[in-house]
Amino acid sequence: MKKIKLFIQFSIEIITIYKALRYAKNIFIFPFYHTGGAEKVHLDIVKTFPKKDNIVIFTSESYNNHFLSDFEKNAKILHLHKYNHNYYFRKLTLKILTLIKNQLNTTVFGCNNKFFYDILHVLPTNVKRIDLVHAFTSPDPGGMEIYSLNKVSLLDKRMVINQKTKNDFIDLYKENKISEEYINRIKIIDLAVQTPDEKPEKNKLRSKLQVIYCGRISKEKRVNLIVHIANLLGDLIELKIYGHKELDVEGIDKYYQKNILNHSELTQIYQDADILLITSYREGFPVVIKEAMSNGVVCISTNVGSISEHVITNENGFIVENNDENLITDRFVEIITNLLNNRDLLNRLSSNAYNYASANFDLELFHQKIKNLINK
Repeated sequence: MKKIKLFIQFSIEIITIYKALRYAKNIFIFPFYHTGGAEKVHLDIVKTFPKKDNIVIFTSESYNNHFLSDFEKNAKILHLHKYNHNYYFRKLTLKILTLIKNQLNTTVFGCNNKFFYDILHVLPTNVKRIDLVHAFTSPDPGGMEIYSLNKVSLLDKRMVINQKTKNDFIDLYKENKISEEYINRIKIIDLAVQTPDEKPEKNKLRSKLQVIYCGRISKEKRVNLIVHIANLLGDLIELKIYGHKELDVEGIDKYYQKNILNHSELTQIYQDADILLITSYREGFPVVIKEAMSNGVVCISTNVGSISEHVITNENGFIVENNDENLITDRFVEIITNLLNNRDLLNRLSSNAYNYASANFDLELFHQKIKNLINK
C-alpha cells in the first residue's frame, strides 16, 4: 500500500512537471531549500525569471522548510529526494528530462549535486548546461569541483562567485590537462543582497559590544574558536550565536540563541549588532557577510575564499590570516578589544561597510548578469 501511494504521488508530480515543460525555459537542479546562504543565492537566481519559465528539482532532503514557500512562489517544484532510493523513479525523471529536446532556448542549471552532472550526457544538444560552484571544498574531500572534472566538456558555462574560485579552476584544469578553451567558459558573477536605503543607527552608548555569528554550526565554520574568543573577552562583549546545529560545540550553550527562519528577524539582528565573526577554514564568499555589511556591521574574518576581495582591513572590517588557531583567536581578541576602546574607529568602519555594500552588492545588477548568463 505504501509503494502504491508513493507511486501515485510521484506520478502526479511527474505529470505536473511534464506539463510545465511545455512552457518552462529554465530547469534548476539544487540540493536543498533549508536555511543557508547558498540556498538564498539559488532562490535569487530563480527569482530572476517569471514563474512560468521555471522548474526547480530538489535532490536532497532539507532539514527545514525555510525557503520552500518562496521557491514555490517562483517555480514549479519536483521533490526528487523523496524517491532517491528507487531506481525506477530516477530513470523516469531522466526520461522526462530528455523530452525537452523539442524545446528551444532551454537551460538546465545545477549546483552542488551529483544528479545534475549525471544527467548532462542525456540532455539534447540544443539545451544549455550551466553549473554554479560557490567554492572548492578543499581541504575537505568530495567536492563537486572534482566530481565534475570529466563533465567539463558537457558544460556550456560555469558560474563562480569570485575570482578566487575561478583561479582555483584554472589551476585544477592545468593540473588535469584540461584544455584552456574551457577556462573561457567560467564566468564570475558576484552575489548581491537587498541594502537598506539608510544605514541602521547603532547604539553608541552601550558599554558592551554586540557580537554575532550567523550560519551553520559545522566543522568548517570552527564555531569553537568563536566560543573561545568570547570566553577570553568575558564581560567586554555580548556574543549571540544563531544557526542550525550540525554538530555540538563545547561551551556553545552559553551563547547559542536559535536557528533564524524569519528574514525580518535576521535583519533586526544585523541592525542591533556591532561585529560579525567568521572563523572558517574554507569559504566562498558568505552571504551573511554581505547582509551584515549592508546593515553597517563590521566583519572580522579569517582570510579564506574571496572574503578579502570585499572586507578590507581598517577600511570596512578586518582580515585575519588563516594560520595557527591560537594565533587566530589572539588576533580576534586584539581587534575586538581595540574596537571596544576606539568607538570612533568602530563607527567609521560601520559607515564604510554600509557604503561599500550599497555600491557593490546591487541586487538588480545581479539579476541582469544572471539573465545575460542564461539567455545569451
